[in-house]
Amino acid sequence: MADKMAKIEKLIEKGKWDKIEAKYLKGSDEERLDLAKACATSDTDGAFNCLITLLNDKNDAVQLAAINSVGATGNDHATAQLQWLLQRLPPEKKETIDAIHAAIANVKNPE
Repeated sequence: MADKMAKIEKLIEKGKWDKIEAKYLKGSDEERLDLAKACATSDTDGAFNCLITLLNDKNDAVQLAAINSVGATGNDHATAQLQWLLQRLPPEKKETIDAIHAAIANVKNPE
């Protein structure tokens, strides 16, 4: 798992977005989860675009990782995406809702 994460981070560092999209953004749950976490290491448009896609992932763990990564690297556009997602979540998704609030707070008031 660490090897795969390191490979994804290297691809992100090199800006190989076509390869990332083809192999990981459309990959297995585990690959998308690794991608969501790895995107926290980059504030590039490519990483942001991947995260926006992963915010709508059907897998809760992938979605939560994307929310956390957006919070770590986000900008004002990220806040709008997080608010959009927040409006569409059912109230029983408390962990996801809490993560969105934390991410929005971090984007608005970075440390």
